[in-house]
Amino acid sequence: MKRLLLILVLIVVILSGAYAAFVYSLVHRGDLSFARGEYDQAIQRYTKALRLPPTCASATFKRGLAYREKGEYDLAIQDFTRAIELKPDSAEAYKDRGIAYGRKEEFDQEINDYAKAVELDPQYAVAYFNRGVAHGRKKDYDQAIQDYTKAIELDSAYAKAYNNRGFAYLKKEMYAEAILDCTKAIQLDPTYTKAYNNRGNAHSAKEEFDLAIQDYDKAIELDPKLAEAYSNRGLVYFGKGLQDRAVADFDRAIELDPGSPSAYYNRGFMYLQTGEKGQANLDLLNACGMGYARACDLLVDMGGT
Repeated sequence: MKRLLLILVLIVVILSGAYAAFVYSLVHRGDLSFARGEYDQAIQRYTKALRLPPTCASATFKRGLAYREKGEYDLAIQDFTRAIELKPDSAEAYKDRGIAYGRKEEFDQEINDYAKAVELDPQYAVAYFNRGVAHGRKKDYDQAIQDYTKAIELDSAYAKAYNNRGFAYLKKEMYAEAILDCTKAIQLDPTYTKAYNNRGNAHSAKEEFDLAIQDYDKAIELDPKLAEAYSNRGLVYFGKGLQDRAVADFDRAIELDPGSPSAYYNRGFMYLQTGEKGQANLDLLNACGMGYARACDLLVDMGGT
């Protein structure tokens, strides 16, 4: 009898191991699909794993990631929420749900999730950084700077945190601080295009036009399709009285990104300053039609609405 009982226990153990291995294989295959960018297939495989009891927190979380990459943010949030219910101490699940809320522009919910993530893991530099981004999108630059500073304290090589803090300083018109942070970001990552562009903006604001052009040149060298850098360099060229170069840069920025209103606004503003009101009106109308408030205000001042 004891022998039979032992055999039954061994069979249960073997079957349990085989069952667990089968569930793991489904999740692993989902991971492979996710890594290849095959999100629909990844979701199918995670869903198969989730149909088998008990509910796997890992598969729930990973399916949420796949939904998020597909832009199905509500389904992603549902899965992250379920993953949190299954594993309430998962700082990562809170962080990734926060990202999904951010993609939906639900910034308060996003910030709350990052706050919970850093409560669970006070060393979570990425969560502080992401919360800084959310505060920045709400134009709360003081809070953003606090979070970027904390991320830097936790990870002194965090180039993105230096760049983003520099951008927040730029928005607060603290140009010297912005230049220092962007320079540090570039030291950490010499290919960091956005840091060159942001430092160029800070130099431009300080009327250090030659230094600004150097930074925009470098940004464009690293990324010849960075429309923003062309537009910004165009403004500096115009400020230096180099109108032909300015027009060429604005034209290139619009060619690269026809849906960005800032290049239209910048070109329209330049035309207005040079007395070419017809051209200015066309560009400002385009920018205003894209929701660029400064262009709309300028049109009102011109009597062009």
